[in-house]
Amino acid sequence: MQIQLMKQFCGCARYVYNRTLSLERSLYKKDNKHSFKYAEAANRLPEWKKKNPFLKECHSQVLQQSLKDLNQAYTNFFRKRANFPKYKEKFRNDSIRFPQGVELDE
Repeated sequence: MQIQLMKQFCGCARYVYNRTLSLERSLYKKDNKHSFKYAEAANRLPEWKKKNPFLKECHSQVLQQSLKDLNQAYTNFFRKRANFPKYKEKFRNDSIRFPQGVELDE
């Protein structure tokens, strides 16, 4: 049961990361002064949860951490420490983080 739930959470995190990256790329193409802002991206989550019910089943902190990962990827790119952020691939290095208050059954 928990394995399936963790896989689902990984999929939700990947969806939010990839969708945000896609949106940010299109916004940048329209206006090359646009820059990624975590707060703006996080504010989109409630609307996305309304439009995509599967996101409601995922812990909100997992989705927020996914956006923080994208924020860090952009930071690394602009400081010339990494290449431009790439889309996450299904089942390739899937990972999620729960920053607080989560216990797993063993």
